[in-house]
Formats: sequence, structure tokens, C-alpha cells
Amino acid sequence: MGQIRTIDDLADRGFDVQEGVAMCAGDEELYLEVLQEAFEEGEEKIPLIRRLYEERDYERYLVEVHGLKNAMRSIGAMHLSEAAKEQEFAVKDQDYDKVDQKVETLLDEYQDIVAALRELLED
Repeated sequence: MGQIRTIDDLADRGFDVQEGVAMCAGDEELYLEVLQEAFEEGEEKIPLIRRLYEERDYERYLVEVHGLKNAMRSIGAMHLSEAAKEQEFAVKDQDYDKVDQKVETLLDEYQDIVAALRELLED
């Protein structure tokens, strides 16, 4: 994986950049603003999601993974959006074993997304 210098480089990290830009009405400047928001939010949300999971606060965990699903879809991070959706439905189905099995993968993927955004935005 090469260094991320432009939004197009995000595709190397699994982003569907075209989808993300399309979600921003085709405006790349707006997409960059949304990426900045996602980055800042991720810095706060990763520890929050971990804490809610560890506390078994499934009601709030559900709200957070639902929001994560939508936020990641809006930036083209479709794989993480799908992982969040899987967690959302596992909680709704009270399939806590599935939540336990997949939470670390979800958080690792979220960490990877935030790291990619940091690389792009802090360059």
C-alpha cells in the first residue's frame, strides 16, 4: 500500500471513492470536508464503541454502530459500513455471540479507516 496523498489514493485502502464523491453531490471539496468530519468523529467513536461493548450497553452500542454504518457509507468505506450493519443486526437479533466474535474486527477496521484519513488529511 502506497502513501495516501489524494482522495484517489483512498481506493488502495478499500474506499469506494466514486461512491463517496457521489454521496456528496459530485463535489470533491465537500467530500474532503466529510472525510475530515469522519476522521475527527472516529477519534472519539472508537473508544466509545469499545467502552459500550465492554459495559454490555447494547442499547447505546446499537445506536453507535447504526450511525457508523451510515457514516462509513457516506465516505465510501463500504466494507466497514457492512461490518457495522452486521453488528447492528446482531444486536437487534440479540445474537451477542456474533457481536463478541466480530467486535474486534469492526474496531480494527475502523482504526484502519481513521489511520488512512489521518494520512490523507495531515499530509
